[in-house]
Amino acid sequence: LNVISDIADQTNLLALNAAIEAARAGEAGRGFAVVADEVRKLAEKTMTATKEVGDAIRGIQGGTRKNIENVEQSVTKIEAATGLAVQAGEALEAIVSLVDTTSDQVRSIATASEEQSAASEEINRSIEDVNRISAETSDAMRQSAQAVGEMANQAQVLKSLIKRMKEEGGAEALEGTRRALA
Repeated sequence: LNVISDIADQTNLLALNAAIEAARAGEAGRGFAVVADEVRKLAEKTMTATKEVGDAIRGIQGGTRKNIENVEQSVTKIEAATGLAVQAGEALEAIVSLVDTTSDQVRSIATASEEQSAASEEINRSIEDVNRISAETSDAMRQSAQAVGEMANQAQVLKSLIKRMKEEGGAEALEGTRRALA
């Protein structure tokens, strides 16, 4: 841009010199004066365009710098987000590990509960067996008590008979014993 600006300045200076020379030449330099004036206008337009191009380039450079800053900020934010994503992934892995451990513990508890339930059922069956055996023993004891009672009655009868036999003599007592036993 500086080169273009320098060329425009020199062209403007040459146009000014040409206008001065054309004015000195008088009527013969009149056509040359018109050309010099057009060259001067062209030099001014070149200088204006060069300034506009310079302003545009500076604007582009400013925008580019701003874009670079924005990209750098975006990179920083992306790095931070990546770090957070890594932390979230690690937290999820820890949660999955805890869920696995908890699942194993729940399975162990379920297995222990099933075993305890089976043991409870076995205890219930054993209690039912004990109740049945107790009932059978109670019946047997009742029957034994009844048999002992009957034996006691027979012992009393025998005792009475023996006593009678001693008191009465043998034949009659023997006959009474037969009747009593029958």
